[in-house]
Amino acid sequence: MQTTSSPTSATPSRDYKAVPFVGWSILAILFIAGSFASREISTEDTQNIFYDYGFAVTTIVYYAILGLNPFRWRWVGIAIGLIIGVLIVSVLLEPLLHGGREQGLSPDEWQPEHARAFLLNGIIISTVVPFTEELFFRGLGVRALRFLGGMSAVVITGFVFGFSHGILGALPPLILFGIALGWVRLRSDSVWPGILAHGFYNAVGILIVYLQLAY
Repeated sequence: MQTTSSPTSATPSRDYKAVPFVGWSILAILFIAGSFASREISTEDTQNIFYDYGFAVTTIVYYAILGLNPFRWRWVGIAIGLIIGVLIVSVLLEPLLHGGREQGLSPDEWQPEHARAFLLNGIIISTVVPFTEELFFRGLGVRALRFLGGMSAVVITGFVFGFSHGILGALPPLILFGIALGWVRLRSDSVWPGILAHGFYNAVGILIVYLQLAY
């Protein structure tokens, strides 16, 4: 009699493996604690972080954590569609939660002398960050928690993803973002659609910031 669920099943599985579960849980707790702690003790002006080469370097080091399965391209479109829906929710909630203001990463003015650093950081945020976040949360996280059931793993990793950013004002859209891409990962059985959609979302955000500053 079969006692384990498939990777895309929402049914709890008895295939519990302590090492992946405990390891991922510890890293997730460290992510969350580090995000909130850095916001409490940081004395630097984060609004100019895009003009700092050090941000790109430390981001690569910080995210150097290497389900990469083949996928159907329609799942990329579905993932982008879900993200657009989450973005609409975020815009509607912004006057109440002020999540964008709380994040405080966007510079106040365009600084042409730092254009190369801005470009480098934009590339990192649009490629390295989505790749590693999707691997950690939707790849390792969903796999480590799969014994609880597919959708339970998706929801839990979605909440952890939201809290790991350390921005309470942006928590609802971030959680929805994580759950949406987690669901795509579950149904497509691959993290690639989420990586591509996440990268697209970040790239569009960086482009909007540039256009607002430069024009």
